[in-house]
Amino acid sequence: MLISFNWLKQYLQLPNGVTPEQVAEKLKLSTVEVEKVERLGADLEGVMVGKVVKEEKHPNADKLKVCEVDVGQEKLSVVCGGSNVKEGMLVALAKIGAKVRWHGEGELVELKPIAIRGVDSQGMICASTEIGLGEMFPLKEEKEILDLSGRRLKIGASLAEALSLDDAILEIDNKSLSHRPDLWGHYGIAREIGALFKTKLKEYSVGKFKKGSGFDLRVKVIEPKLCPRYMAVGIDGVEVGESPAWLKQRLLAVGLRSINNIVDITNFVMLDLGQPMHAFDAARFSCHSERSEESLSSMKGKRSFGLRPQDDIVIIVRKAKDGEEFITLDGENCKLDSSMLVIADDKQAIALAGVIGGEASGVNENTKTIIFESANFDAASIRQTSIKLGLRTESSARFEKGLDPSLCELALRKAVELVLEICPGAKAVSSMIDEAHWHLNRGTIELSMEFLRNKLGVEIKQKEVAEILANLGFGVKAKKLVLERYRGNVLLVAVPSWRAGKDIVLVEDLVEEIARIYGFVNIPSQLPIFSIAPPEENKLRNLERRAIETLIKELGYTEIYNYSFVSAEQVKNLGDDLSKYIELDNPLSKEKPFLRRHLLPNLLENIKNNLENYNELKTFEIGKVFSAEDTGVRAETNSDELLPRQDTWLEAVCVNKKDNTPFWQARRAVETIFQSLNLDWQIAPLDKVCAWEHPTRLALLSHNGKVVGVVHELNPLTANALGIESRVGVLKINLSKLAEVM
Repeated sequence: MLISFNWLKQYLQLPNGVTPEQVAEKLKLSTVEVEKVERLGADLEGVMVGKVVKEEKHPNADKLKVCEVDVGQEKLSVVCGGSNVKEGMLVALAKIGAKVRWHGEGELVELKPIAIRGVDSQGMICASTEIGLGEMFPLKEEKEILDLSGRRLKIGASLAEALSLDDAILEIDNKSLSHRPDLWGHYGIAREIGALFKTKLKEYSVGKFKKGSGFDLRVKVIEPKLCPRYMAVGIDGVEVGESPAWLKQRLLAVGLRSINNIVDITNFVMLDLGQPMHAFDAARFSCHSERSEESLSSMKGKRSFGLRPQDDIVIIVRKAKDGEEFITLDGENCKLDSSMLVIADDKQAIALAGVIGGEASGVNENTKTIIFESANFDAASIRQTSIKLGLRTESSARFEKGLDPSLCELALRKAVELVLEICPGAKAVSSMIDEAHWHLNRGTIELSMEFLRNKLGVEIKQKEVAEILANLGFGVKAKKLVLERYRGNVLLVAVPSWRAGKDIVLVEDLVEEIARIYGFVNIPSQLPIFSIAPPEENKLRNLERRAIETLIKELGYTEIYNYSFVSAEQVKNLGDDLSKYIELDNPLSKEKPFLRRHLLPNLLENIKNNLENYNELKTFEIGKVFSAEDTGVRAETNSDELLPRQDTWLEAVCVNKKDNTPFWQARRAVETIFQSLNLDWQIAPLDKVCAWEHPTRLALLSHNGKVVGVVHELNPLTANALGIESRVGVLKINLSKLAEVM
């Protein structure tokens, strides 16, 4: 979102010397993320308001003229090729050293003294496109220069100041505004800045609305949950045309181009207050559909809007029909469904609520009577509609944050006031319709000074706390309460409507408001006070780290990370019992639906896939295995259900195409690991031989009388079933059990 500094200053009297950069820094430290500050008039340095006091034909060129231009304290001779240059014209003159774009294209170029066809030129009389003002002053002809005649401009003044372009634009990251719908307009941002700089916010002034008569305007809200408030008013006698310079300038400063005075007013109010609005052409509602385009065209220039007294206009707020077609103002054809909210007459949808208006009721040059809409819509509904249709507008961006319903009336009254100001012949021809079905929870929150101090860790005077909250728009009343939960003074804080949606609910929310305005940098930071005690030794983690270090650094093994799942084929080839494996209801892969009981199946799969490219492989993995027959920890605190035992194992495999006895290589790894752990080990008697273990090249490992692992060679039959032609040494250590018996 773009915010104009000059626009903000309409509502604030900032301390002398405060710069836009300082304002941006304060906002960044307290409220929103300001991406950058851009000075609008920076490229107009050296461009002045000049007056052509003399104009002569160039002696050596038919299409050029030599002009004498008064720029206040001096007169300059300038060669000009403008088709419309003439004596007495006010122009934009770029002096030597200023930067322009030749013919409005390319990069900025610095002007230097030059002789054009033998005549010295001391500057350049500019076209609007050459100084970046093409949108504000569109060219009518290719070689036309900017004509400033008719404006009350001081000769010799800086053009940026003369056109009020000496502005700074603050670019605010929209994501940082998601929780603050009250900041989506200049007035809301001004309120925030006023609190930060302890300066009073000016009251938003708007004239009283005078009810008119002329036709019966009615609103029927069928979906009050999706449209808590809908306001409308009819205005007759409007002249749709170009907006006044101040309005165009305001919009251009924040990146919106001018369309026409009526549409510009709705955009201005939205950017000013944060409340989106819409204008309908009253004559294009269905109750007047019998009028032909020819008859509408013949009305152009006439005062009357031509509605019969018995005619009325009914605006219906309803859900769309499944498959209903809708053409937007920019001509895009949309297919709607019943989850979307529309504004309609008795025949068709005329606007997509909160998102965009429809082509069928758009304002054009023939429009004489308009209906202003100022409404509040359900945030979730607008967001879903915008996403479904891929239509994201300035309007939907605001509505989907959850706007304050009480803002509708202020915005509508402001829009009416601007129309009556810009179109002198306009007048209200209906009452201000207000279909309201809303209520905000604006209960009082009790804020204890002791509670605030305990939360922030700093003492802030009650008077300063009250001032901060009041500057943010909160109602504040001091009161002493003798309650068990409070000691000392308490502030009774009333939440303003623009913060009462879901923003300020708890007393902690008020603490946050006070802290950010007081300044986080003013709150001393210190480490919490607590007793420092060494953590309990994690034997299992230490075993893992030392074993990994030994295998990698001393023995040259590579660590592998596999998924914890195996396939039925892997289990079958290993020779294990598939019924002992836990099958997942919703596996990541249908090929491997079982939880592993060993790390070996996947390690052997790694060996098979890589042995074609290497003569020797030494890999290992550390991970949990799942034993269905053994139970471990409880599934939940309040449940008797137990999860399968999940011990952590270290398993390693080694293979060398030239080594027919890899058992000794695996045994060497056992000796090195236990030596690095400073643990002794013994060979335990065999109780059984698993199908994948070699019947004679096999040894159980024990420590302190407990079996903690096994070292063996892979059974050749298992190796053949897996497609491994070489002998494979295997090492398996139950690290969980070893940690228990250390």
